[in-house]
Amino acid sequence: MTLTQVQIAWGAASMLIRRHGNQAEAHAESRISELTAIGDDEGIRMWKKIACCINQLRDTGTSH
Repeated sequence: MTLTQVQIAWGAASMLIRRHGNQAEAHAESRISELTAIGDDEGIRMWKKIACCINQLRDTGTSH
């Protein structure tokens, strides 16, 4: 079974919330900044998906 990037993003978001709690979004934003500095467009796109999932999980109060 192959996971989609969206499924990977949801899993990563859930893990980041468990690991970093209220700092999960800040962690994702930090990674986006690091990847922007080195021009990793694919990495930036993925971490933006993860950040979006973190926000959605926070808004709904769930953690996949």
